[in-house]
Amino acid sequence: MFQKIEKYIYRLVNYALVLQGIGLIILIGLEVFFRYVIGNALSWPEEVAGIFFIWFTLLGVAAVVREDDHIAFDFLMKHTPPAVGKIIKLFCMLMIQVYAFFLIYQGYSYASMFSFETTPAARINLLWMTLSLPISGLLIIIFSLLKIVGIFKPAERSGS
Repeated sequence: MFQKIEKYIYRLVNYALVLQGIGLIILIGLEVFFRYVIGNALSWPEEVAGIFFIWFTLLGVAAVVREDDHIAFDFLMKHTPPAVGKIIKLFCMLMIQVYAFFLIYQGYSYASMFSFETTPAARINLLWMTLSLPISGLLIIIFSLLKIVGIFKPAERSGS
């Protein structure tokens, strides 16, 4: 059941990444068009694109953890006995969780500190930007916990 929820969350993260990527292209294209074609730059697309980019980056980190595409000690894991490889993978996942806890803790503090600030041109509350830190940290913890469970799960045998 938990894996179905995790797949659903991952699908939502991927949809958000696609929408943010499209949004970034549109916003940057709009800014370039107004600056170089119209000759009168808009002030707000750069701020909104910055917020999109922060969310895009941090949600991307969570997606990378879920897909096991993060930086790891692959060479060591492939050239050591399976038990040592599992220890190395567990160490990597624990380090990722330390990073995620830092994101949650510091991100919450940061969001609380700047929750009443707004961007100068677009007047967007900075809470929308700073919430990306604890939310992505939580997603990273969910995905990495499942990876840790997978380390200790016995390998499935293929029936012949």
